[in-house]
Amino acid sequence: MSNLYVRINPRQEQIIRLVRSQGYVSNEDLAQQFDVAVQTIRRDIGFLAEQGLLTRHHGGATPNSTIENIAYNERQILNLKAKDAIGRWAAALIPDRSSLFINIGTTTEAFARSLGGHRDLRVVTNNLHVASLISGRPDFRTVICGGELRPKDGAILGAAAIETLDSFRTEYGVIGISGIAEDGTLLDFDLSEIQCARTILRNSQRVLLLADHTKFSRLPMGRVGGLADIDDLITDRPVSEEFKVLLDAANVTLHIARTSQ
Repeated sequence: MSNLYVRINPRQEQIIRLVRSQGYVSNEDLAQQFDVAVQTIRRDIGFLAEQGLLTRHHGGATPNSTIENIAYNERQILNLKAKDAIGRWAAALIPDRSSLFINIGTTTEAFARSLGGHRDLRVVTNNLHVASLISGRPDFRTVICGGELRPKDGAILGAAAIETLDSFRTEYGVIGISGIAEDGTLLDFDLSEIQCARTILRNSQRVLLLADHTKFSRLPMGRVGGLADIDDLITDRPVSEEFKVLLDAANVTLHIARTSQ
């Protein structure tokens, strides 16, 4: 088992394997199996959950789902400092008077919050929260996709949204993602989201992918594309040497937006 960012000790690696094979394992069972205190297991579970390697529950842990995303209100606060840093860095790459797509996700919303110093942007988005964040700017021209609104996270999806996105060609596409495989495959959960993201990839001159470090340990089932479909990866921690090789081969520029301590 490998991880692109963090080092885990042998016990933690075995915990991940047990959780993935059994579906749910209690802290008490793990403590007994490894002959350590329950408090030690709780610390392990907490650390692994923070890295996105499993899901912590009261009394135990379960694997991360490959078919359902984390709830929006949980994603809003998950790695908030990292997302804000990524959003600020990505915003600095966008010149004034640019045109851009902004898609669904809490990291792209952090990016939208960082556009306050920009002028004369033309934005096309299928994210209602993004539209709300920039709606007060009279010098921004904002196009909101038609389609079906998903109330839980403000996503606008469906055939009408795809048609709206496909009606534009922008200088920049700013997208989030739910997971990145070790071979560079870009992954997401929902087919409608995937179709919208692919439309943005196809219609952007330069694509910025915003992904905090937890996305490298999550493996949704749906394929959005690959590293060859993006131009810049903005993340919050260094990646492995193996992944750097993939980025170089795909001619992707890596940006590390470190959080302030």
